[in-house]
Amino acid sequence: MKRKSLLAVLCIIGLLMLPHASFAKLSTLTEDQLGEVVGQAGIAFSVTNLGINMVMDTLSYGDLDGLGGDTQAGFLSLCDVTYRASMNFPTPMTLDVVTMATRLGTEVSSLNFHLNDMSIDIDEFTIGAIRIGPEPGAGPSLGSFGIYDMHMDITGDVQISTRP
Repeated sequence: MKRKSLLAVLCIIGLLMLPHASFAKLSTLTEDQLGEVVGQAGIAFSVTNLGINMVMDTLSYGDLDGLGGDTQAGFLSLCDVTYRASMNFPTPMTLDVVTMATRLGTEVSSLNFHLNDMSIDIDEFTIGAIRIGPEPGAGPSLGSFGIYDMHMDITGDVQISTRP
């Protein structure tokens, strides 16, 4: 008999724990109420640790037609680029990409980027050769560049938002 009583008490407690929303019922909306409804779709990211491990053969920027006349194309190329780093955010960095449809039929898009304080550890950032030439990766090397084992603490609040 005690087992049945205990089972009954557990069932009653379980029923009391159900949220009241599960007992909600559907109701129809009037045309005016439906006109006030806003639809929204989007993506949200929350990042606390970000690791970067990037290796590129050539990163270049150029001008295909030169200065006009008898000049040739010219390119600035960063060759053999390596970037290994990590970023840590005590308060998560957030990025929201949102598209909204309003009742007037117009679409509103926004991009919200927010970060508050961060630390950056650069294990390696190297450029094997910096070149200027007539095509990407061509031309004599002007030298190389490297940063190793660098630590930065950046404080403050950054928020970038786009709005119509």
